[in-house]
Amino acid sequence: MPEKRYIVAGSDGWLLIKPEPVGANISVPEYLQVELTSSSAGRDFFTVLEGVNGGKKFSVKTGNLSVQRPEYKGPAQLTFSVSRETLTYAQGSVKAITEPRNPIPEGMHPIQIPDHPHSGGLGYLGKSPYAKNWFYLGHGEAIRYHGDRYLHPGRVSAGCITVDADRWTQLYRYLILCRSGDGKTVGTVTVVR
Repeated sequence: MPEKRYIVAGSDGWLLIKPEPVGANISVPEYLQVELTSSSAGRDFFTVLEGVNGGKKFSVKTGNLSVQRPEYKGPAQLTFSVSRETLTYAQGSVKAITEPRNPIPEGMHPIQIPDHPHSGGLGYLGKSPYAKNWFYLGHGEAIRYHGDRYLHPGRVSAGCITVDADRWTQLYRYLILCRSGDGKTVGTVTVVR
C-alpha cells in the first residue's frame, strides 16, 4: 500500500533522483511530497505528488525519504513594490528589484515550487546555500530562455523579482514550507508600482 513520504535534501536544498524505469537523474527540492510504492535492493521507488514532476515515477537510495511530515504553512502572500524596491512577506521585508525596462507586470502572480537548480545562482552561493533555488512566477511550466519570470537572489534583474542575496536564505526557508494546496504553488506575489 502506498505511503506518503517527503524528500530529504542536501545542504543546498536539492536531492538527485533517478527516473523510472530509465532516464537521466534530476534534482528535486526538499520537502516535496511523494508516494512511496516499494523498496528493494537499497532503493525506494515512489511517485512525486507535487511540483513540475508531479505524477512521475522515480527511485532514490533508501534513507532520502522521510516519514515525518514537514511543518507546512498555508499559502504565502507576498507584495513586491517596484517603486520602493521592497518585497514584503510574513516574516518581514527585503530589498528587491526588477529590470526597469522590462519590469514584472503589475498584478498577482503564482509562486511555484522550485523546478530545478538554476546556474544563475552560482555566483551567490557564498551568501546563501540556496542561491540556485528559484521560484517560477507563472502558470504551467517555465520555458527556458523565453522571458520567464522568477523570484530569485542576486544583484541584476532581467525582469524577474531579484532579492538581496544576503537575505535570500530566510525568505527561501519560509517559502519552501508554504503550500497553496494545488500541488504546484507555495502562494502568490502581488506586484504594485
